[in-house]
Amino acid sequence: MRPEDALGHVLALTGLHYPRGLIGEETHALARALGEGGEGDVDALAGAASAAHWPELRGSMEAGVRRGLSDAGPEDAEAFEQVLEWAGDPDPDNPLARALALRAAVELRAATARAAEHLRAAEPAAAGGGAAAAVATATAAGGIAVELLDLDPEDYEPEILAYVGADGTEEALQDLARATGEREIREWARRAVAELEGGDAPAARAAVRHLALGPPPDDPAEDLVWVPAILALTQQAIELAASAGLLEGRPGDEPATPR
Repeated sequence: MRPEDALGHVLALTGLHYPRGLIGEETHALARALGEGGEGDVDALAGAASAAHWPELRGSMEAGVRRGLSDAGPEDAEAFEQVLEWAGDPDPDNPLARALALRAAVELRAATARAAEHLRAAEPAAAGGGAAAAVATATAAGGIAVELLDLDPEDYEPEILAYVGADGTEEALQDLARATGEREIREWARRAVAELEGGDAPAARAAVRHLALGPPPDDPAEDLVWVPAILALTQQAIELAASAGLLEGRPGDEPATPR
């Protein structure tokens, strides 16, 4: 098996990737360079991103490859053994380290594009003002936070189940926000929302940026970035459950709108 084929095969089987919260400016620069009309030497930026993250993340990536190898069938063992050699290599220029840096940048760019769609969707209402603008702004902020923080409904499954089981009431929504809204993640969410560019949605960008500026409130239930973010995750969880046939007319199919 060619080395590049082994690498692609293992990454596809394991889903190995750098956690979004740990990637730094080097990966952001690489993501920008990958875009249409992007500036910068992609190869050099990929090297910089790999050098910045591989020393810190190599251990967890190696552990992920080892877990994959332990579960692999005989037909996959050759590929895993090849990639495991790179996983143990401290040199950030090895093929696995470079591939993970590039994957992180590609995923970040895709997430940023999806986040920008939330701004565009909110632009007409944001430009019009009034109550509709407030709802659209909060909804956009929540969607942006979910995309840029790479949040997963499975990470909040018990809290989401409790919310749905309580019929999605306003009190249940407050409990959901408080149970999930650690201050650190809410600070991160506000930074991500405030820093997103949206040149073709100026009213929406200004509105969500205003919503996200400053420190988060002490009470997560009053956080107008986190509440719609956890609601967006809840809706994702409900849709996934419905598509898997796990929900039949269960309450909470339409989560409450944040106030």
